[in-house]
Amino acid sequence: MKAYWLTFSDGSQACCEGQSEYDAKIIAEKLTGKTVAGGQYSEIAAKGLPYPASPVIWQHKHPVNGVCPTFCLRPTECAGHSSCPRNRSCCD
Repeated sequence: MKAYWLTFSDGSQACCEGQSEYDAKIIAEKLTGKTVAGGQYSEIAAKGLPYPASPVIWQHKHPVNGVCPTFCLRPTECAGHSSCPRNRSCCD
């Protein structure tokens, strides 16, 4: 599963995990009742995150490892990157 930073049509944002942007969109819309901005699959306002971020809509619970902690503290800056773009940890 991969974490995605979603933007909803009302302007709010949150993290949701899924196998793809489309999966994350469907899960988020079903659980929140909101509409993800963009509409069509190719226009979804979902950007990949290197790690899950808060607020979280849904996370996959691995049977052995459990849930990945929300390591990404600045999701709006990290959205769209496959690894953390910062030279130093956000928590330093």
